[in-house]
Amino acid sequence: MRMRKEDVIQYIKDNEDKALKKASQILHKETNMQSFNGIIGGKNATYDVNVLEYETPEDYLEAWMQSHQKKYNDERNIPYTKSSHRVHDMLQDSFLAEFIRNYLVRTYFKKHD
Repeated sequence: MRMRKEDVIQYIKDNEDKALKKASQILHKETNMQSFNGIIGGKNATYDVNVLEYETPEDYLEAWMQSHQKKYNDERNIPYTKSSHRVHDMLQDSFLAEFIRNYLVRTYFKKHD
């Protein structure tokens, strides 16, 4: 199913407070939208995913998730916490995973405006 810009923006607005609260609990530190953006939105370069190279938000989202999984698999046995560990931990929560998917799709729409 194709995601619509208006629905994604509304979803983010409606669920931002709950998502930040859950992220703070999972990460054991206060998380605001600026830090959340650094954790999630700042990974395009790390994951070598350029949002402008994708025709649809779904294609971008799939590439981002695949790249994250590869990075996490490469780093999961490192004995200290890496950003891929933090993202992985957040993706284990079904609500937060859905929020992250919508957040990434919103990024896609912003970059394609």
